[in-house]
Amino acid sequence: TDALGCTFTDENGESHPIIMGSYGIGVGRLLACVAEEHHDDKGLIWPLSIAPFPVHIVVLPGKSMDITPVVDELENSLRQVGIEALVDDRGDSAGVKFNDADLIGLPLRVTVSERAFKNGGFELKLRNGGESWIVPIAKAVLEIEKTLADLN
Repeated sequence: TDALGCTFTDENGESHPIIMGSYGIGVGRLLACVAEEHHDDKGLIWPLSIAPFPVHIVVLPGKSMDITPVVDELENSLRQVGIEALVDDRGDSAGVKFNDADLIGLPLRVTVSERAFKNGGFELKLRNGGESWIVPIAKAVLEIEKTLADLN
């Protein structure tokens, strides 16, 4: 406060520097704490309450069909119920995309692939472990909402 010239005058008329403290929460420190507490050997595991996105849609293009319209419809349907998703539609292999999804650590991964589509739906997997499961396309948004609600 001396450098800023911040002072106060006491009851005797004497000038004294103000004693200041800074008690902010640094975003970098906060993220370091989250990473320290919520991770495994594959990467981060974001708590739903502070995840940048609750859902990570991993797109695995098919050889015999274009799944882009299906992905767009899923993303729009999620957005209509207030769920934002990170969509990975890069041209990389499934392994690279799954590894990156684990590294990023969003709470719920939804895989849209020709194989899952032919099995009747989308594949869902929680980042914090467990097996993946297939949900019918018609019930996918409701199942995603329920799964996210169960994480709270």
